[in-house]
Amino acid sequence: MNLLNKFTHPIFKDFSLDELELLLKITKITVFQEGGILIRENDNDRAIYVILSGKVRVTKEGDFGEEPIQLAILGSKAVVGEISVLTSRPRTATVTAMTETQTLMIDTPEIENRDEFKNLLAKLIKNLTEELSKKLIYSKNKVKQFEKTDLFDTELPEDQSTYTPNTILCLFGWKWLDTMYEAPFLSHHGYDAIKISPPHEHIIRTGNPWWGMYQPVTHQLDQSYGSEEDFRKMVDLYHSFNIKVYADLIINHMADFNESEAEHTGSNGNTFSRYHYGPLNKDNDYFEFDDFYHFDADKNLQVSNEDYCQLERFWNLEHFDLLSLPKLNLDSAHVIEILKKYVKYLLSLGIDGFRIDAAKHLKVHSVEKIFKNLRTNDGLKPFLYQEYYVGLPIGIDVYSYMEKYFKIGYVTSFNYGQFLSDAIRNKNNNLQKLVKFSFGSSWVHYPENRAVVVIDNHDTERMMPSILNYKNNEHNEYVLAYIFMLAWPFGVPSVMSSFRFSGMDDSVPAKSIWENGRNTCFDPNSPWVCQHRWNAICNMVLFRRKTRKAKGISHKWVNGNQVAFSRTYQKSKEYVVSMGFIIINGTGESLRRTFETGLPAGKYFNLITSQLMHGKMWGETFEVKDYGTLEIEVKPYDAFCICIDFME
Repeated sequence: MNLLNKFTHPIFKDFSLDELELLLKITKITVFQEGGILIRENDNDRAIYVILSGKVRVTKEGDFGEEPIQLAILGSKAVVGEISVLTSRPRTATVTAMTETQTLMIDTPEIENRDEFKNLLAKLIKNLTEELSKKLIYSKNKVKQFEKTDLFDTELPEDQSTYTPNTILCLFGWKWLDTMYEAPFLSHHGYDAIKISPPHEHIIRTGNPWWGMYQPVTHQLDQSYGSEEDFRKMVDLYHSFNIKVYADLIINHMADFNESEAEHTGSNGNTFSRYHYGPLNKDNDYFEFDDFYHFDADKNLQVSNEDYCQLERFWNLEHFDLLSLPKLNLDSAHVIEILKKYVKYLLSLGIDGFRIDAAKHLKVHSVEKIFKNLRTNDGLKPFLYQEYYVGLPIGIDVYSYMEKYFKIGYVTSFNYGQFLSDAIRNKNNNLQKLVKFSFGSSWVHYPENRAVVVIDNHDTERMMPSILNYKNNEHNEYVLAYIFMLAWPFGVPSVMSSFRFSGMDDSVPAKSIWENGRNTCFDPNSPWVCQHRWNAICNMVLFRRKTRKAKGISHKWVNGNQVAFSRTYQKSKEYVVSMGFIIINGTGESLRRTFETGLPAGKYFNLITSQLMHGKMWGETFEVKDYGTLEIEVKPYDAFCICIDFME
């Protein structure tokens, strides 16, 4: 058989006769009988197979406990195995012969190892890339060509080399040991990632305002939160509960030098002066004058309000000082090196990812340099999500503008919290619109797998009263907003855990949250809010964890600010399973009716009012009858939630 006659596939286009003759040295005809395995998921071999005759089935192991998920059936002229060649990663699926199948097998490692094949390999990879781009849609298990016209129907490619959390909990101002003691409660209630406050040494100002933690003095661990040993204990314990730990990362600026103050001191006792900070780390690195941007004689110009509104002035945001905070020169290799050392240090302590502060003021290419080739102790890429505070230059396409940030990782969507707050309050919006018109990408202009959705954070609760927070919860609207966010399948929700404040600059409480082996946040006069422990919120985090594979919405019912829907899981072309059902009554009137839930008959605990104790749910149960019907009354400004995992 003349193998040259087999090299007619498009992946061999533009190959010369001499190049094809070279291919013959590492190519052979292989035959697989019915049931034979061409490629096995997670294997590291990197052969490419061109199907000459026969038929193969492509499957992926189900992570829901079911049979392997069928991705495709391929026949003659199909190519399999190219993804591992292009990505240098293990096999992403299993390929099995359905009938006797003849293939042309190309041993790509052999091509890579022989100098005479270098040009041939480059041409083959180019052709493979072009052919791959023509394949049908990807989801988490398939690859798709991403087109701007598909923006709100598809996701960006999932990065399988990082861990994407189900929910992120912001423990704002917590000391390391207090954080550590909270781990069992969080694990039991389905939290799988926490975000700690900035761990660096920060500025000390009169009255210890909370915002001091966002002004770095050095990159040493802040001793006011605990020792390095405490930090390691905290991270190690969370990992034993399979909970990731993220750190707030400030790489835009250093602490403000105010000449009117007598002392310029950090929380560890280190002093600083104008454009002089250090020693920053154990290597005795310093930031000096040349490590900052300068656009006049002695200090940088400041960002103005107009800079946020006009595209041609966006350069100013990336170079001028923010609120008198000395702007680090992110074009400097020295600065990048020191910032990279800091990130590597935190990763060495076990940190799994970062919230990147003030992302709109950072140069994306500089952020990419800082994180290039960095890995967690698990060998994964750190999970990154960027704080992009509300507002874009006027009159531009949001996705085109934000795409550079999406390439780095996730981005916080504050617009999500604004839309949801307006809906709960019935201000030019309502819950019916959110459910009916698929609240998500088409609203906030972020792809689902790049959005960290936020109701409130440390800034919005102090500066944006139009967005709900613990202080404006008159009719339980704040809790209802969290119930909706955690029930609705879009993005990665961020849950805020605050401390009480009356003034904009109030300091982090000196009182520990944990005393004598117990959390004191619900004691009278406690300065801690701890929304993450509010019964409805923590149980809804558990609901989201239990329904994480149920991406669908069904059994929708809407009536203004009264809505209901099921979370459903679908196995393609085989079955649909409802896994949970939610009712939200955001009105002052009781809601009583019979709902179709899609759930199997049985008695269910209401997660809004029931409590999880000793691994079991306790509380009143409600009966779902045959055909999934439920007759229920939901009180004004209240909610109801049941889940297939919490039946009596």
